[in-house]
Amino acid sequence: MTLKKILLVSLVFLFIPFKAFAAGECGLSCCIAGASSSGVTLASRFGISLQYEYSYMKPLREGSTEVTPGYVLDKKFAEGASEYKVPTEMVMQKYSLIGSYPVTSNFMLIGIVPYVINDMTMRHRIGSMVMDMKMDTVSGIGDASLVAYYTFYQDEPVRPTLRFSGGIGVKTPTGKNDEKDKNGRLYHAMMQPGTGSWDPLFMLNGMVFLDPIWLQANVFYHLTTKGDSGYRFGDQLSADIVSRYQIFKYMNIGLELNGIYSGKDKDHDNRFTTNTALLDDTSNTGLFAVYVTPAIQIKIPDTGGSLEIKYQQPIYQNANGIQQVIDWRIFASFTWNF
Repeated sequence: MTLKKILLVSLVFLFIPFKAFAAGECGLSCCIAGASSSGVTLASRFGISLQYEYSYMKPLREGSTEVTPGYVLDKKFAEGASEYKVPTEMVMQKYSLIGSYPVTSNFMLIGIVPYVINDMTMRHRIGSMVMDMKMDTVSGIGDASLVAYYTFYQDEPVRPTLRFSGGIGVKTPTGKNDEKDKNGRLYHAMMQPGTGSWDPLFMLNGMVFLDPIWLQANVFYHLTTKGDSGYRFGDQLSADIVSRYQIFKYMNIGLELNGIYSGKDKDHDNRFTTNTALLDDTSNTGLFAVYVTPAIQIKIPDTGGSLEIKYQQPIYQNANGIQQVIDWRIFASFTWNF
């Protein structure tokens, strides 16, 4: 067995028993994975990628069991609540501008600037009265990140068939985390465009190409800190196995296995915490989930441009407390390497 085949098998078995995460079941780890799999890290002078993400969230899960909004409301009122709100549908959209700049042949800087758009409908019960309501759209620039990305080994300087890389970076508090509704109340922490915190980021990546199969494994860790509002999101760990198969000269199809794990949030100053809404209780944060993601990638002939579309479907979700989770997600990215 050749060295490349041994490494290919090793990558598969190394990352099969993984866990992973991203805020709201996605977030920064999806951007990082999208950047590396789209090929923006292969730019020789500089690369740019625009990534769009559409997440549709509807199911409510208590642990791994799906429950209804009515079940949650009945449960809370049986516990003594006189008023309670439960999300019934959420759409989270994100546009991410990703840029890469090779400082040397082995060292690259990667910058990520997101713009988020969050919409949600809720079911509000007061006593015996139940009403459905729609929150105002929350949108704005999210938290930008900068990653220093270093290639430990690659067999070729251009179009390598074997590469091992890693990175360390920081997520900055560029997004607002104090958006309020028309009544002056803070929106839920997970609906805010930013977090107000400076967070360290760590990543590892391995890639091997055995014509016509390309395989990549990513591990990403987001060490969260307390934001200026006193709220701290749970630490985030993510891992992906990304495979691509070249069916035509300028077209690849692929399949990914993604995992997500996050710890519980903490509201140190109790600014966001209430006992009247599911989203304002930090006991309903943190989860473990696994997804399968088919993909198609089209390259523009004789250029550095490519287009990729991915559809993500959860195959297992286990939430702390009761949470609204991903039903399905779509990614689309356009990348150009110079």
